[in-house]
Amino acid sequence: MTSIRFLAALLCGLLTVAASPSAAAEPTDEPMLLASLNVSVNHRIVYDGEPRRSDPAAPWAAPGEVRERGSGDCVDYAVAKYFSLVAAGLPAAQLRIAYVETQAGAPDGHRQRHMVLAWLPPGEADGDPLILDNLVDAVHPLSRRPDLRVLISFNEAGIWHGLERGAPARDARRITAWARVLDRMDSMRPAIAYSLDSTRTVTGSR
Repeated sequence: MTSIRFLAALLCGLLTVAASPSAAAEPTDEPMLLASLNVSVNHRIVYDGEPRRSDPAAPWAAPGEVRERGSGDCVDYAVAKYFSLVAAGLPAAQLRIAYVETQAGAPDGHRQRHMVLAWLPPGEADGDPLILDNLVDAVHPLSRRPDLRVLISFNEAGIWHGLERGAPARDARRITAWARVLDRMDSMRPAIAYSLDSTRTVTGSR
């Protein structure tokens, strides 16, 4: 099993580098890891959606850039969670950043665009994905999130319609902002993990 010390550091937002290759490759309790990391990241980034509202074409930030800035929007939360979980040893093939429509935080009867991270259960073609959302600390299966409608999902391997399994419909680099994040992260592998100063805990709306 992955060392308890490593997991505790990761989940508290203290880790600055990934675990050793041997630790990262070992199995752990994925749902527990997902739940703990979701809360940790949600409470260690100050939500600030204004920069992207002002400039929708603003570059996406890599996790280290979000750490230095101390704030971000739903894109930054999802990207930080993705790379943290990959660094913790979860297969990237089970992780998708999902572009969704949601009713959460929107006026009655309206939907707004949003981004979350989805974890696909291994070996289950029709398994219920778990959703990591900066608007909701609890990690729920997609079937328990009727407020969400998944438009597309993507990871380093490609882009899918919704959360479809199988081969991707398009190359991941068709999303230019994501391609730029991958280019910046490539130079940092394999020592990648999201981290923040342990003394900073943020509360409030996200």
